[in-house]
Amino acid sequence: MKIKDVTVTRYREDAVSRQSPEILVVELKTDAGLTGTGFATAANAAIGDIMAALLRTLLKPTVISQDPRLTTDLWNRMYAEAIPRRGGDGLMRPCIAAIDFAAWDIKGKLADMPVASLFGSRREMVPTYANCAHHLPAKKLAERAREYVKKGHKALKLRGTRTFVTPAEATERVRRVREAVGDDIKIMVDVNGTWDVDTAIAQLHAWEDFDVYWLEEPVPPADIAGYIRIREQSGDTLIVGGEQHVGLMEFERLIGEDAVDIVQPNAALTGGITDWLRIHALATANSVPISPWNLQWVHLHLAAGLPNVKWLEYFMPDNPLQRFQTRLLIGPPLRETTTEDGVFLLAPQAPGLGLALDAEVAEQTRLAE
Repeated sequence: MKIKDVTVTRYREDAVSRQSPEILVVELKTDAGLTGTGFATAANAAIGDIMAALLRTLLKPTVISQDPRLTTDLWNRMYAEAIPRRGGDGLMRPCIAAIDFAAWDIKGKLADMPVASLFGSRREMVPTYANCAHHLPAKKLAERAREYVKKGHKALKLRGTRTFVTPAEATERVRRVREAVGDDIKIMVDVNGTWDVDTAIAQLHAWEDFDVYWLEEPVPPADIAGYIRIREQSGDTLIVGGEQHVGLMEFERLIGEDAVDIVQPNAALTGGITDWLRIHALATANSVPISPWNLQWVHLHLAAGLPNVKWLEYFMPDNPLQRFQTRLLIGPPLRETTTEDGVFLLAPQAPGLGLALDAEVAEQTRLAE
């Protein structure tokens, strides 16, 4: 089987505004009649321009006539084709990921099974935590958190990012939510790497009465020493991170220096499922659990097929952070079940990744190039 064509179609949430986010849908077409679908996201049109050019002019010629089933060879070929000396990083990685997703989609379709079943293991129920990182005043956020708990969720993630709220406001969010949901619900807080070490340690002390389960990305991703200092003083609160890290080398340091309790690799940012599996193997060998950030359509396959995935981040339809992706990328509906332990997503059943586009939304948002 050979790849005979690669198409890139751009969709923009607001076609008029170049500041509007984009989704680039990539299709690999093979000489066997199978087509694989992958995607990448861009924060705005300028980034979309660059990523589309990388996909069409650099990566497409690299993968034409290659066998999509040989995903490791294909990934290495794409990474090596970029400018030498780590030129395959930055915006190149999500572009590589889009093609890698499509190749894994083909592998699943060829085997007539979901990608989740290609890793040698399978569980039918994947534990989740609800992303409750709505940009709402503390009182309103607490009300939303209470609604999620009423639906069966036993773990919630809030946002305390300095670009949106002050540390004092973050504390007020935590306090209000804890009062609203009671003592038996796990509360995670994500600050997206916007604090420094002293702020993180001070906040952890301020939250001692609120039983915060984890603090996510307390400092910028390059500050591994900061992660270590914070973890040494974090008490019962877990320190997690990795969503902004990419590649095996960065995760070797994050894990090897005991900087985190849980790692959060994102398959779109690190370069696809192929590279994510390397990170999973590293984390597993070092007894560090994984809780992948975002991208529930893809990460559900990884969580269902690999035993070392502790949690899956679950975005509800009311969450604006995923509004465009949720509208455009539909696939089979997510199936869930609720037990006394919380809300679980059920393992995918459709062959491949199961990705599809909503025809009406696609028609409304497709860019004419």
